[in-house]
Amino acid sequence: MQTVFQYQKEGDREQISTYVLLSNSPRRKQLLGFLQPQIASVEVDERGIEEHFMKQFATDDFLTRAAKTCCEISKAKSDMDLVTGHLYISADTIVVSDGKIFNKPQDLTEAETMLRSYFGKSHYVVTSVCLRTSHSLDVFYTVAQIDFVDYYPALEEAIQSYIHDKQPLDKAGAYGIQELDPRFVAGISGDIHTIIGLPVAEVSRRIFGSGKK
Repeated sequence: MQTVFQYQKEGDREQISTYVLLSNSPRRKQLLGFLQPQIASVEVDERGIEEHFMKQFATDDFLTRAAKTCCEISKAKSDMDLVTGHLYISADTIVVSDGKIFNKPQDLTEAETMLRSYFGKSHYVVTSVCLRTSHSLDVFYTVAQIDFVDYYPALEEAIQSYIHDKQPLDKAGAYGIQELDPRFVAGISGDIHTIIGLPVAEVSRRIFGSGKK
């Protein structure tokens, strides 16, 4: 299963002195701790962008449409005044299940509906990343597949506990993989950090390794 896909790459990256994470996510901040990034964020109309680009990419299969749209959201988050020597890192995560995009749930009822829908099936998590400087742009996305076990009644208490105790409203698809009861998940294909919200190994490779321009 291919897990890393290039979306857009332009320009030559200049020497970087400062890293800026365009996210308030504590999970992404923790994953990028080795960069000691500054933290900033830009509010974007994610639902509006999603609606526009899902139509624009209508000829692609649903997962690809969703992933490309996710990339456009990451790009939009970095649409700001860029300082030379700064590398701006933005990201977006979505869950794709049953031909639908699951973003952050609006309330606990929607969160529970999302979580229950995963049992007995596979779904995908897509995280897009935009690495942007004043002279370059590198946008890519990673995909992971998660298989949930078939539902059985002994899981009910754990489902209710997760919904009411683990703050599912701030997570795409209503869950954080690191917080789920381990009995829920039958298997994972791909980078678990894609599911957490930032494929940090791929980000590091593109900044410091063979992906650097």
